[in-house]
Parts: sequence; C-alpha cells; structure tokens
Amino acid sequence: MTDWPSFERLFHMAEHEPEALEAFRQQEVAAIIDSAPEEMQRRLRGLQFQIDCQRELHQTPVGVCMAISQMMHESLGKLQNAMIDLQNVGLPEERASTDTLIPATSAAVIPFPLAGC
Repeated sequence: MTDWPSFERLFHMAEHEPEALEAFRQQEVAAIIDSAPEEMQRRLRGLQFQIDCQRELHQTPVGVCMAISQMMHESLGKLQNAMIDLQNVGLPEERASTDTLIPATSAAVIPFPLAGC
C-alpha cells in the first residue's frame, strides 16, 4: 500500500476531487488484492466486482453501505451454517469412515399451567 493522504486531504478530495478519490480507492483495492496469495486473488477480484456493482446500483452512500452490509451478513450466515454442518456431520474424511450423524440432543417438554386458571 502507498502512503495514505491525511484525513483532511481525503475529505478535500471527497468534496472537490471525487475522481481523484475514486482513482485512489481503486489503486488501494488493487494493491491489497495483488498482495494477497495468488490462489485467493481471483475470489477477491470477484468479490470486489460484486461490491462495485452494489456501488453502481445504489444512489446514496447509505444505500451502498446497507447493501454491502447485507452481503457481509449473508456471507457470515453461510459460514455459520457450514460450521454447524461440520459440528453435526464432521469433516469429509470423518464422514467416509462413519457415515453417521451425531444424534441431536433431546429434552422433555414440561407443560406449564396458565397462571390464574
């Protein structure tokens, strides 16, 4: 990454030189992706493409922020589901040896009487 301009300079660019700020943003994004391991770069470029598409689709910065935040939440949800699947099933090499699911814990449901009845 290059040396970043001061906050005041970035603020000035946002208000008076938006094209220069956008060029700086693109340069920094490209530098970060290029510095990633080669096997991750294609995925990172694809993700950046999706982010750029969201930036084009929404007309306000808040709309862009909300759309990208939704993307992150969906990704975290997929990660959580994958982790739950691993806990319930195990790694692929473990499944090959057992082919059984870990049974879910069960519990008795205790009925509560309604108050005042």
